Amino acid sequence: MLRALAVDQAEVGRAYALYRAAVAEEDARPGAEARLRVRLGAANEARDSAMALAREAARAYAHQPTPARAQALAQTRAALTRTTNRCTDLHHRLTAVSALLTLPPPPVDPPGAGRTPRGARFAGAPEAPAAAPPPVAPAAPAVPRAAPRGARFAGAPAPVPAVPPAGTDAPRSARAPRGARFAGAPEAPVAAPAAPAAPGAAPRGARFAGAPQEAVAPARTAVDPRWVAEARAVAAQLGRLRHTGDSGAAYLVLCAAAEGPADRIPYVVRELERTGLGADVATLLWEIAALPPQSVAEAVAALASDGRGGDSRTLLHQVAARAAGEVALVAELLDGAGLAGESGELLETVARGRSAEATAAVARARPSLTAALLAAAARVSPPCHRDLAAALTRP
Repeated sequence: MLRALAVDQAEVGRAYALYRAAVAEEDARPGAEARLRVRLGAANEARDSAMALAREAARAYAHQPTPARAQALAQTRAALTRTTNRCTDLHHRLTAVSALLTLPPPPVDPPGAGRTPRGARFAGAPEAPAAAPPPVAPAAPAVPRAAPRGARFAGAPAPVPAVPPAGTDAPRSARAPRGARFAGAPEAPVAAPAAPAAPGAAPRGARFAGAPQEAVAPARTAVDPRWVAEARAVAAQLGRLRHTGDSGAAYLVLCAAAEGPADRIPYVVRELERTGLGADVATLLWEIAALPPQSVAEAVAALASDGRGGDSRTLLHQVAARAAGEVALVAELLDGAGLAGESGELLETVARGRSAEATAAVARARPSLTAALLAAAARVSPPCHRDLAAALTRP
């Protein structure tokens, strides 16, 4: 009989640290972005193949639920989990490498900068210009003093009120002096409050075309009792099947939940998390990502309006692996529904994970997305934008 082997967590930690160090060293080499794009493309194909096998095994189990078919379904689901994790890891690595390419190089001083040449052969040579002194903070403007009063100051000219220099704020208003000795003294001027800046103003201009807008917390819609009841029923049925070990039937329940109304999806996700079935949320999102483009766009909109931005982004990253025409249709539907941020996130994921030619196929499928796709590629990295622009000019 096989016994479970004890796992040394310290060894696991050391092995993971060595793995991350090796990954960092490999990704620091020249050409890392191109290599990761090729690997991510192959991983996406392996994941799609595993997903197709899992669906075929699920259909076979639903037609005839035998122990052998349940075992086959469990194996295909395990393969799908492995390939999904591989795609996620490669996507994170590619994102990190692309971010490094967008950083400007640090300024480099010329050799000998700041040094004065010395020696007989440099006698009479002009000295290096001295470094500019640090800027001195402007002195605080003087507060206008009250005009002197009394018989001995009769005829004395009144002091000219101090005017703050151009570009500086007016001095803070002090409390007006009180008491008999200050009777008749002019009160200090009160500075008008500055107009508050518009909160969350989005950048404008051609260079920001297609950029995802700043996330704004959406207003939560009223809770629908019907969706609450149906979500609880789905979670209860799934929990019973997980408890009995019937993974095949549990998978079919998730497929049915994914094909249900889009407005019910956030309720199901929330109920799964509440009942300790959060691991099944990933499977639910995978099944939603395989639905027709219209259903996918509606699901993304429902998750975003419910404030589940993380699940919405996960779904968009999975949709980015679909065919170019389907990706373009989802992006266009999202943009038409007023979800420009989600549409930009989808296009940016495509530009980061595909080759320039494969990304250009998305623009050719929907020419209206060309400008937004170029803007998304520019956010990935300058080389990505350059390669995509060149690919779009080729027939």
